[in-house]
Amino acid sequence: MKVTKINDWFEKFGRFEIKHRWGFIIGLIIVTVVCSLGLTRLKLDNGEEDWFDDWETTKINQDHFESIFGSTDSLMAHITTKGTDVFDPEVLNMIDELGDELLNNVPYASSITSVMELSLPIGTEDGFEVKSPFEDGVPSDPSELAEKKAFIMSRESLVNSLVSEDCTETWLIVNLEQYSEGLDEAMQKIAPPAMAIFNDPKYQSDKWEIRPAGLSYTEYEEEKQITSQCVSRIALGFVVMLIFLIIFIRSLRGVVVPSIATIGALCTTLGASGWMNIKGNNTMLLVTVLLSMALAVGYAVHYINSFKMYFRKTGQRKESIVMGIRDSGWALFFTVITTMAGMLSFLSAGIRPMRWVGGITAAAVLAVFIFEIILLPCLYSFGKDKEPDPTFVDTEGSTKSDLRVEAMGKSILNKKWITVIAGSAVLLAVIPGMFKIKVNMNYSDMMGERTPYIKRLLEITRSQLGSQYSYEVLVEYEDEDSLKNPEVLKNMDELAERVGTLSMTKVSNGKPRVSSVTKVIKEMNRTLNGDDPDAYVIPDDQDLVSQELFLYEISGGSDLYDYVSEDFKAGYLHIELAGYDGEEIVQNMDAVKEWVAELFPDASNAGVVGEVVQYAHMNGKLVRGSIRSIGTSLIVILLLLIIAFTSLRTGFIAMIPNVAPIAIIGGIMGYAGVNLDMITAMIMPMILGIAVDDTIHFTNHIKYHFELTGNYRSAVLNSYREIGKTMIMTTIILCAMFGIFLTSTMTVLVNIGWLSIVGLGSALIADYTLTPVLLFITKPFGHETNK
Repeated sequence: MKVTKINDWFEKFGRFEIKHRWGFIIGLIIVTVVCSLGLTRLKLDNGEEDWFDDWETTKINQDHFESIFGSTDSLMAHITTKGTDVFDPEVLNMIDELGDELLNNVPYASSITSVMELSLPIGTEDGFEVKSPFEDGVPSDPSELAEKKAFIMSRESLVNSLVSEDCTETWLIVNLEQYSEGLDEAMQKIAPPAMAIFNDPKYQSDKWEIRPAGLSYTEYEEEKQITSQCVSRIALGFVVMLIFLIIFIRSLRGVVVPSIATIGALCTTLGASGWMNIKGNNTMLLVTVLLSMALAVGYAVHYINSFKMYFRKTGQRKESIVMGIRDSGWALFFTVITTMAGMLSFLSAGIRPMRWVGGITAAAVLAVFIFEIILLPCLYSFGKDKEPDPTFVDTEGSTKSDLRVEAMGKSILNKKWITVIAGSAVLLAVIPGMFKIKVNMNYSDMMGERTPYIKRLLEITRSQLGSQYSYEVLVEYEDEDSLKNPEVLKNMDELAERVGTLSMTKVSNGKPRVSSVTKVIKEMNRTLNGDDPDAYVIPDDQDLVSQELFLYEISGGSDLYDYVSEDFKAGYLHIELAGYDGEEIVQNMDAVKEWVAELFPDASNAGVVGEVVQYAHMNGKLVRGSIRSIGTSLIVILLLLIIAFTSLRTGFIAMIPNVAPIAIIGGIMGYAGVNLDMITAMIMPMILGIAVDDTIHFTNHIKYHFELTGNYRSAVLNSYREIGKTMIMTTIILCAMFGIFLTSTMTVLVNIGWLSIVGLGSALIADYTLTPVLLFITKPFGHETNK
């Protein structure tokens, strides 16, 4: 495929475009306006159902569990005392008042669990009764208060679960009803009033610290934090882009067009998505925005520098515009095709949000190109010709900086074997690091402790009672009263004991945080046996179990049906986690499933339930999908390069500077201990989409000049002189844009920043060194005709 012939076609297109410039401009405006009107119909969310192809099954299981036991969500307050303990009257009154206010003002709040709201069996002369120690309020008599404290702390089911053994920590839990809508809608109702209450000055004191938590509460905080950080960093990155364009391009049109192209392309593609009722994902949109900004800069700088080179030499504006299209049009168009192919590889990921971001980003890339190829030539065509500068006539329009880049290219060619050896050594050095990469999504690590709410959650997790994440193990039988069978109950205790040994299970002062209906039964059995601690066991007689449960229920006990259905067909264990580590959670779940199958072989339905479990499995699927998309994009881009340059050797050589940054990023991640998670896995296709642009431009230029000169050295040096500076400029601008992410408080955005800088920097170095040297050594375009 002759580059000169393709360039001739783009020259004809350039002349046609300039002749009909108003038609192109008006047509672009009409299409943009029509598509942008669809933005009002665009639906963006982070709905959990989009991440699972088997969501219907997952949803059915979750709905079935909640239909029996109610919502798995709750609003929690971890309370730590300072210089006193939980049973200080002032602290108890605060807990009581806070609980009442949350119950009365937070939507879906149904009941409170706290030291002020307990249902405990208490032995009496007639047997026992179930009551709350503080049902009459906090006693003023210190001895009476001490007696109640001693009683509560004697209950094994409460110590290191609701109250720490040193009485410095406790939980206040608002149990929530099942939502009538999805989590995204519910958290908008639950979190704001709860925040207002928690932040009320009357609940601030030097005697205690209140740390809020809960799924809907923290999801709301997460959404606000991510939105704020992403929007601010993208906005700052956009400003940085404009500043560097002003410094390098020194042209109003050269600054305005990339801005219009970025905004216009995003509005057009997202608006078209709205018209077609295609639902998008607000988290994944970050990739589309960043890549659109990056490519708008790259395309503009390449075209403008090409135009300026001819304009300096000839002084003829319209002819320079046409020649700019001739020289850069094919390279720009081919980079669009390869970048689109790379992004469309996300379709192979098998996850709806990734498929959406692949499709919408590919469309945005094409839209950016269309905006630039229309607006830049058309807007630059307005203006006068000028007398050519004799200095630039002698240098073929090249500036002093262009000539310095050419001189650097001569030095690289003269030391070609040193370049090959050094490049090979770097790649060999990073390969071991790639095998050290851990595929895992650790939520806290991704967000980072500099994020305020994550710091609070980690403080909760590291406390004696703290736990932010949990899951449930459902055990369900066909027959009523199956959960009154002592063998079933003892197996639940056996399962609880085993689960307590797992790496992710929270342990408070030696006590695993696993709860079930057995704690109620064991407390009842202890109470009926003279409060003997040795009687804190499951009775062997099913009739005795039934009697104890019946007595508890008729005595007003309120905790019984928290863990068991009213017909005693189903029950569950509630397991609290020490943190969130996707890989370890999946390993823990596999062990739990084996134990459940062993201990409950006759159960009609037994297994693990909970959103944490689903997200842990999602992490593996997401990362595997990302890796598959990276592999697919590399293969597709390789095939396109081979086809475009009609040379197997050229295709493989052109791939080296594109594979190099991915290998270097992977190696550094491995050595630095950065996990490959859903975000870092998305960076690599994005970097590949940006890096391939310079590779194609450079390789295409070398092939073009070889066709003109028949000499590889001349072709390489001419390419250094004509586009070498452009490659440096685009990389500096993009690195400065991504550098803004280093200022974020979110670790995941910081990772995007430095990994992108490393990838873009290494891609530029590879393009500057390996690409021309390997082309010079292997001579893939044929034999030289001019020595």
